[in-house]
Amino acid sequence: MAVIHNDIGRRRFLSQAVMAFGALFGMGALALRFMQFLVPSQKPRQYEAVLIGAEARVPMGEPVPMNLGGHKIMVLKTEEGITAFSRRCTDLGCLVSWSKERGQFVCPCHQGVFDKTGRNIAGPPPRPLDRYQVVRRNGQLYVNIQMKEEENVGEAGSGRLIAKSWWTG
Repeated sequence: MAVIHNDIGRRRFLSQAVMAFGALFGMGALALRFMQFLVPSQKPRQYEAVLIGAEARVPMGEPVPMNLGGHKIMVLKTEEGITAFSRRCTDLGCLVSWSKERGQFVCPCHQGVFDKTGRNIAGPPPRPLDRYQVVRRNGQLYVNIQMKEEENVGEAGSGRLIAKSWWTG
């Protein structure tokens, strides 16, 4: 009587079982990431009102650049009211600047031009400048900016970011 050891068959079985488990695990992880891509999370966007200063001290016709928690904006007062624009060009994200003699926002990267309402009027930018909502409360101006989850920009305990007035430094 001879005992038959079929080690090669057992090794092959274990090898294929481990490979099948790995392939199944990899496909499952890939399918999970794909489902997360198809169905994004339903977290509501959170906005924070940031105090930018007194309305009476905003200069007429001269936009003021500001950096509010990483959001680079320009606040412009015109006859139509006060508006806040993102300084990021909608073409490649370069920072736009104000041309006082032309009365327009100009992107230095590809000569994109925006009028004082933020509308793209020349160059390659595909859409107008992004706008931020400006809110007046008791003569003070606030800009609503979208807060990032990983950002920790608020003052301790208050949960609010308050910008220093640009005219006082």
